[in-house]
Amino acid sequence: MTTTETKKPSLQGLVNSTSIPESLVRAVVRQMGGWQSFKESAPDICRGGIDGGFHGFIYYGDTMKFAKKNKEAIRQLAISQAEDFGLGVVEMIKGFNCFKNNSPTEAEIIDGLAGIAHPMGVNVLNALAWYAGEEVARAYCDLTGEV
Repeated sequence: MTTTETKKPSLQGLVNSTSIPESLVRAVVRQMGGWQSFKESAPDICRGGIDGGFHGFIYYGDTMKFAKKNKEAIRQLAISQAEDFGLGVVEMIKGFNCFKNNSPTEAEIIDGLAGIAHPMGVNVLNALAWYAGEEVARAYCDLTGEV
């Protein structure tokens, strides 16, 4: 067994190592096709972002459904992280890189956090799904020391 292999945690090990809601960690792993697929993809997500095309996080139909289903856990994570950064949750989300050319309004972000989709809300829900995926991947990479 190599050093890298000994550092690979189990899904429960990842859940235990992070403050990300357990339901969200497990939902991201499922969305990516399971633990093996997630472990293989996480380092690439950490290096280049989830918008590079990763299973379950490519099509709006998939990301919207994911964000709506997991809205409460995503909202909890965003609120907690925004507090850690000394920002309001809407301000933090407005700063997501995927909005650099077309920033949503405060109302659109609030609707997105509530799982409501309207024309710009589609982009907000997509961004929230990507955010969840990237944060869980980052927690995995922090734990394993990959990237």
